[in-house]
Amino acid sequence: MAGQENSDNSDTYIIDPDKLQKVFDISARFIDITLISSTVNSITLKDGVARDITSGRNIGVGIRVLENTWGFASSTRVNDIGDILDIVKKTQKIAKNGKRIKFNSKDAVEDRVRTESKIDPADVDIKEKMEMLHTAEAATGDFNEVVSTSFSYADSTQDIYYQNMEGTRIESRYNKISIYTSVFAKKDGRIQVGMERLGGTGGFEIIKDTEELAIEASKKAIRLLDAGDAPSGNFRVVLDPKLTGVFIHEALGHAAEADHIIQGESILQGKLGEKIASDIVTVYDDPTLKGSFGFYHYDSEGIKGKKTSIIKDGILKTYLHSRETSSVLDMGGAGNARAQGFNYQPVVRMSNTYLEPGKSSFEEMIEDIKEGVYLRGSKGGEVDPARGVFQFSAEEGFLIKGGEIKEQVRDVAMSGETLRILKDIDMVGDDFDVHIGYCGKASQLVPVGDGGPHIRTYATVGGTG
Repeated sequence: MAGQENSDNSDTYIIDPDKLQKVFDISARFIDITLISSTVNSITLKDGVARDITSGRNIGVGIRVLENTWGFASSTRVNDIGDILDIVKKTQKIAKNGKRIKFNSKDAVEDRVRTESKIDPADVDIKEKMEMLHTAEAATGDFNEVVSTSFSYADSTQDIYYQNMEGTRIESRYNKISIYTSVFAKKDGRIQVGMERLGGTGGFEIIKDTEELAIEASKKAIRLLDAGDAPSGNFRVVLDPKLTGVFIHEALGHAAEADHIIQGESILQGKLGEKIASDIVTVYDDPTLKGSFGFYHYDSEGIKGKKTSIIKDGILKTYLHSRETSSVLDMGGAGNARAQGFNYQPVVRMSNTYLEPGKSSFEEMIEDIKEGVYLRGSKGGEVDPARGVFQFSAEEGFLIKGGEIKEQVRDVAMSGETLRILKDIDMVGDDFDVHIGYCGKASQLVPVGDGGPHIRTYATVGGTG
């Protein structure tokens, strides 16, 4: 197979992937190579002034060799096959140490895939990108309470060539784009922040309505200025799609990653086939969700991404797997091994993790709540997948009284036991949304999506201030 757009690969990869075939003449239990060329452009606008404009290209190769255990090495010296062969031989020596791990073979795949983009971000002039940010920032000027703003834009193009000794050869190109907005408002010495984000896998056309993004962040910050203190206690709570997504990703998704299962660090260990949530809860991990931030055709082991049912009608159906974890646990599946770049080893990761919509309207969710809390957005939190407990801080909170949304509260958090929250879900909304983010694990960050509909459950609510 030749290059993505250039038959000799000289522009994209520097070294012709066909020459890499020499690596697989080396005798080993398993070898794979990932050659990546990445271009990243970013702009940071602080209070209307461009503070940071960067553009860079990074090229390198990562090589895994399996004998007893894994050996891994990476290098940016990719212009000479001799350099790469030396890396493989050194990595092979490392791999001969340790206890022999289980690793099953897979059928070979040959494919060439790329992101569907109407407007390639590389074809958009930096001035147009700057103008877009300035236009969005100017929209915050209509709000007297706004005292500071921050806008961050980034786009990236990543060319990936993957090959392994089983005969798999895959060329991929991905465009990802994102914009993050933070607006700070002040009143009577009190400062609050409103945050919004937008992005996905695709072209520049994804970034639209940036003015509306800035306006919504401004309104959120201003609303919080007059918000009261959060209540404390156990309440019936309604979570918006953003907070639903964060809960599903953090509290459930990480616990469903098979490496945590093997290491004894998950509350879901030994629970396959058991009922762990209410009947109306179905949760998927789906890298095939087009346009999403966590989209990919193939994972970092050359396994085709597929929609995976983690929970179906309340029953835990499967874990998320790499090739190694599916072999060790003697289970089907794989396709969730992801690496941040050529200089990282793939580990089990989520892609787009979400709760499937149900049949309830928002009005139906709140109409019989005498006293509860409506929670929107997320400002982060803490999760212990081994103990199955969590705490998340919401961006906004609203009291529910007599079936109606009442006064707003600030600095509000929810906490509880993951399995208890899942079993207490008694209504699932008929709406749906997936949001962008980056997930950290094993000192790596990968783009993900999380979301779902509004849901209703019980949780402990308290203040964070």
